[in-house]
Amino acid sequence: MIAARLAWGNLGLHWRKSFLIGMIMGLGILILFLGNSLIDTALSGLERMFVQGYTGDLMVTGPTEFPTTVLGETAGSEEVLPHIAAINKYQDFLSKRKDVAATLPILSGQVSFGIGETELGSGYCFGVNADNYRSFFPNNVTLVSGAWPKDGDGPWVLLSEPTLAMINRSASTPVKPGTKIIMTALANSAGTVIREVTVAGVIKFNQSNRQLAGITLVDADTMRDLLGFASLRDGAPKLSVQEAAFVSSFDPNSIFSNLFVGSIEASTQTSTAASSSDPTSAPTSMPATITAVAPTLIPAWQFLLIRAAPGANTNKLLSDLTAYAKQIGDGDRVQNWVAGAGAVARTAVTIRLAFDLLVAVVAVVVVMIMMNVLIISVNERLYEIGTLRAIGAKRRVVRSMILYETTFLAIIAGVAGLLVGLIVLLALGKIGIPAPNLFFEALFGGQVLKPMVSGGAALRAFIWILVMGLGASWYPTIVALRIEPVIAMRGE
Repeated sequence: MIAARLAWGNLGLHWRKSFLIGMIMGLGILILFLGNSLIDTALSGLERMFVQGYTGDLMVTGPTEFPTTVLGETAGSEEVLPHIAAINKYQDFLSKRKDVAATLPILSGQVSFGIGETELGSGYCFGVNADNYRSFFPNNVTLVSGAWPKDGDGPWVLLSEPTLAMINRSASTPVKPGTKIIMTALANSAGTVIREVTVAGVIKFNQSNRQLAGITLVDADTMRDLLGFASLRDGAPKLSVQEAAFVSSFDPNSIFSNLFVGSIEASTQTSTAASSSDPTSAPTSMPATITAVAPTLIPAWQFLLIRAAPGANTNKLLSDLTAYAKQIGDGDRVQNWVAGAGAVARTAVTIRLAFDLLVAVVAVVVVMIMMNVLIISVNERLYEIGTLRAIGAKRRVVRSMILYETTFLAIIAGVAGLLVGLIVLLALGKIGIPAPNLFFEALFGGQVLKPMVSGGAALRAFIWILVMGLGASWYPTIVALRIEPVIAMRGE
């Protein structure tokens, strides 16, 4: 307590030095608080937009060489992303977990729109089941006009407002709900695929940027046709008993197993095959009629979006799902929302890391400045420290006094810096920071960034300043402890 009282008195006695050090600390905590709050707001807005509107918390994609965005963008060579062959296994696995709230399979691809032979524009499409999509993203899609498609409806499309505006700029007659338009695949993997669909309605994405706002929703079977996958619209093919048995037991290696057998064995097999082909020699056990068998046809999906339950540990879910994907062994990729969002989200995370690195560099500079000021302050107080040592003050008292002074300054400067930062953030929250271009619009998660007060940012800034202050006082404390009482009292 004695050291604390001495430290508090010294702050007032040497107020010029205290004010200078406090200004450095206050400015540092202000910059850290504002910078971290802005980045936290941008990241939380970006995460909210993608997780609640486009990607979910996690996603499974087909076997690709590189991470894949929800828009089908990948650094690999795939023109059309492969589908998830074992999607039923993933859905069964996830349905048993309490940390999973919902799953949604979707398809993604780029198509062109037209009427007749006239092309009117192009854009990204999601192939979905309308009811499942609305259930998975309940707050992100608003129906502007038309009606939501129902199960059993023919080929349909829900045009976004930007896409409808793009089409109507070139169309001879306005496109509206009920109009039939032509959709053409832009990928060449399936050849030229053209489908006529009916505009069921016009939608608006509530959380989006200019790129995401133009996404169009189309029925899954039409999207499968455009991407070159098998469509379920005509139902599963019917196979005879022999065909079904052949498909289920077919071994491609058996084609080459008899290439080098002897001629006697080959002739024996030939005669056996000939006799088996004779109707009179057919076995009595073969049924007289052939019953058609409908095989189970698994629909093709490129993405399986996963929404975690509230409070769930998404990192553990990601780890468990990745291990399960390796167990399946199809090469499917499991990734979080950052990979699914693409370059914008990765850039935001990179900016956060770059800011932390910049903070570390600034911290070193601030520590050096504060250390020099504290050393000057200690040298100017040689007589005072020497007198304390002469009247019996031990080294730990001197050490505690300097550390208390630094701690008091950090608290006072920290509170002042946080108050100024709070006022600035509240003002910016009401005014908003407009996005200067498309990149910042994507980074902000909208056209305007309205900073929020981040408790985590305030705590990190305060800890940074306290650590820097205590670090800066380390060497001056060593200098003070080396002072001999007699020399200090003589002024030497």
